[in-house]
Amino acid sequence: MQRACCVIGRVALLAVLCLHAGACMSWQSQPVSPDQVVARRPDQVRLRLRDSTRVTVVGPMILGDSLIGAPAGANPKYIAQRLAIPLSDIQSVEVQRVNAAKTGAVIAGVGLTALLVAAAASCCGSDVQPAPAGSGGPDGPAVSCPLVYSWDGARWRLDSGTFGGAIAPGLARTDVDNLVYATAQNGFLRLRVANELNETDYLDALSVLSVDHEPGLTVSPGGDGRLYALGSLVPPVNARDFRGRDALARVRAADGWSWESNPSNRDTALVADIRDGVELAFPMPHTRQARLVLDGNNSPWSAHLMQEFIAAHGRDTRAWYDSLASHPELARQVGGMLAQEAFLGVSLWTGASWVQLGYIWEAGPEIAKRQVFPLDLSRVRGDSVRIRLESAPSFWLIDQVALAAAEADSVSATELWPESAVEVSGADVLGLLHSLDQQHYVMENGAAAELRFRVPDVPRGKARSYLVRSSGWYRVHGPETQPADVAVLHRVLTEEHGASRLSVARFNDVLLAMQAHP
Repeated sequence: MQRACCVIGRVALLAVLCLHAGACMSWQSQPVSPDQVVARRPDQVRLRLRDSTRVTVVGPMILGDSLIGAPAGANPKYIAQRLAIPLSDIQSVEVQRVNAAKTGAVIAGVGLTALLVAAAASCCGSDVQPAPAGSGGPDGPAVSCPLVYSWDGARWRLDSGTFGGAIAPGLARTDVDNLVYATAQNGFLRLRVANELNETDYLDALSVLSVDHEPGLTVSPGGDGRLYALGSLVPPVNARDFRGRDALARVRAADGWSWESNPSNRDTALVADIRDGVELAFPMPHTRQARLVLDGNNSPWSAHLMQEFIAAHGRDTRAWYDSLASHPELARQVGGMLAQEAFLGVSLWTGASWVQLGYIWEAGPEIAKRQVFPLDLSRVRGDSVRIRLESAPSFWLIDQVALAAAEADSVSATELWPESAVEVSGADVLGLLHSLDQQHYVMENGAAAELRFRVPDVPRGKARSYLVRSSGWYRVHGPETQPADVAVLHRVLTEEHGASRLSVARFNDVLLAMQAHP
């Protein structure tokens, strides 16, 4: 049985690889409606729209009046950014059929951790089953939060995953994220909030921050929700991971070619093997106040491990959630453990020692997020700035790291509350989202609502940035049929870097199982 499962796992990996290799497939038109095609659970579909354009969608699913999925392409950054296409705009649907003579084709650039998540379930007997790339769904493994789509003037584009890591009421938080695609039309901005995962989302409030600023600047948030104006970004002059590999080409620009850990040859008994990250060097800026700017997100592997941790509570899961709700201190302890293990630790070299400054917040696995971390460089000696970013191995995909000078002008934002919020069922949920009042819009898997915001005109000579501010928490669902795995829970909650050790151990299990059955 173990051998058969591993064969299935390798076939699944090959299927994922071929999903990104057009030479493996041929397209065939389907004489049925889009919802009938999607009901067959194809890995991807190609749509012909009424304006005669063609769009390839990975992991398609029907949500309300739209077909949702990830746009196909060789760049992983864009594969991860979902879009939504109204069913009324779809003229025809095609699906791919495998060309057996070409299934050996493998395309470079597909994230290793994303592929090994599939093998983890198949080879190692995990109860957490992977979903097709780009999809969530009731059986998907992704552990995240409500998703926010922006209307870009032509279609819905995934723009944010909100308040990641807030897995209990005691960990509820307010999150701020850039809206890259949001485009105002006729004085209104349209957002769509959706739950596409196996969880229940408790969304307390959602607003848009409208920021007018000088052209040439951008605005991005810190982990505490504070907004920062950013001028030109200075790339690192050197970047190496903790094993000495050159990472500079991967982190110099936001191009979707992200740095990620190499999971092989790691020993759980060695501290050096259970943590990983990147050490970077920058030229010293003219001012001793600077901003560290990071574009990145959590890997699918980190989401897989989070769900395994929750699933380890087994039949005690409900009682565990109840204890987190009734004992805020316990929730804060769990939150502290998650921060230490899964967040991205930031340390600064002063010239004499490394000083830990804090953490860059969890960003979720769906889409890269820009976060700003303020730096006080007054203690740094010398003419360079050295930064270390550290987390559990294979928990982060780091696309870009840069420094920006601290802008003198403060950022002033106008908070816009929705004028309407209508669920796909037609229900009015505006009253639940219009203020931070502990009155939650409770979203089960498949729920979605469209929000409309009236926006003011952009002042002459100014540029504008939009950001979404959301507050709430979410509860991840999983199998609750087995006894609690006390050994796993004890390891994660009591051992130093217990979650990091568990992650390395699980990765070793996957790699060894695949090697044992070539």
